[in-house]
Amino acid sequence: MKLIVFGATGKTGQHVWKHGLEQGHEVTAFTRSPVKIDPNAGARIAQGDVTDPDAVAEAIASHDAAIVALGPNGLRDRTTLTTGTRNVVDGMKRHGVTRLVVLSAAGAGESWGQVPLLSRVAFRTFLRTILAEHTAQEAIARESPLDWTLVRAGVLNDEPASGDVVATNKGKITRIGRADLGAFLVREVTEGAYSRQAISVTS
Repeated sequence: MKLIVFGATGKTGQHVWKHGLEQGHEVTAFTRSPVKIDPNAGARIAQGDVTDPDAVAEAIASHDAAIVALGPNGLRDRTTLTTGTRNVVDGMKRHGVTRLVVLSAAGAGESWGQVPLLSRVAFRTFLRTILAEHTAQEAIARESPLDWTLVRAGVLNDEPASGDVVATNKGKITRIGRADLGAFLVREVTEGAYSRQAISVTS
């Protein structure tokens, strides 16, 4: 499969494109900062800003699927997740690419009851803008005609990959390692176990 990863130089995005290569896919890493990616790693590098609709659409052409692993540029960023995701959706529609996986956060939408009290307090205070962005980002994917999946991750950490990922919309969501999350995102984009669904993930 030909995959394109948006947010490829972020802490989670780096794991996504590397897992994609390990699983035998042709991977394009879309980034504003190509110098952050080893040119010998095996990924094709597309330089551009996710807020630039033409750059995004041009990069999407000829791919089979896209993974959006964007992160906000600070606690008050109200545009990166929503504008970036909208541009990806529009670019996919323009080029007839249908499979989309979007990284969101546990606590968004109906997953609010899955997160612990401390996470709820954080989302109601200093993380409220980020939660609002994720909620709006999810709506953009849901309202599209694409074959989308929303992956709501628990609190992220940099623990080594364990291979132990629990996907549930009923159980409690606490923490998950970025390495395990990256592997799950790639697996979901290819297998489609949660097509046109939101799913929460934790370790």
